[in-house]
Amino acid sequence: MDKDTSKNLTFNKTLEEVRMLNTKNEKLLKDFGIDITNLSDSAQAALDDYAKIKQLTGLAELDASFVDGYCYQEQAKRLEARLQSIPLKARIRQLNNEIKREETDLAKLEHFVTETRAQLIPEDEMGKIRIILDKRIEVLRSKQKTLMEKADRVNMDELIAKVNTLEAEKNT
Repeated sequence: MDKDTSKNLTFNKTLEEVRMLNTKNEKLLKDFGIDITNLSDSAQAALDDYAKIKQLTGLAELDASFVDGYCYQEQAKRLEARLQSIPLKARIRQLNNEIKREETDLAKLEHFVTETRAQLIPEDEMGKIRIILDKRIEVLRSKQKTLMEKADRVNMDELIAKVNTLEAEKNT
């Protein structure tokens, strides 16, 4: 026999063995009342995963202790992830609360800035007001200077004597 014929015979033999195993498995499933076509999506996914594991490992039979160990490892990973997520969720809630407080403070500050800007006098108008006030101050200083000069000329003793005389005349 040549090589190709030998390969074909081996392939046909393997294919026949797979068909026999399929028939045997289908009969066993029917005996237990399980119909592969009516499995839920999660059960079908689990069977697919099981088939992939068998294919990748090359094991004909998976030892139940290996499968149990794998399941326990996966459960441990899930529990550990859940335990790690609890403080992270608390931290997220805390940060969200801080963000809300900061947003509230920011809104208050923005309102304050808006109100303050509304009350501000524009710079050019402020310049005009400053010029007007400077002129008024100048006028008042000149009036004050004039009054001070007049006050220096007035003799206070004479003024007091005149007021006293006028009061005495009114009383009599």
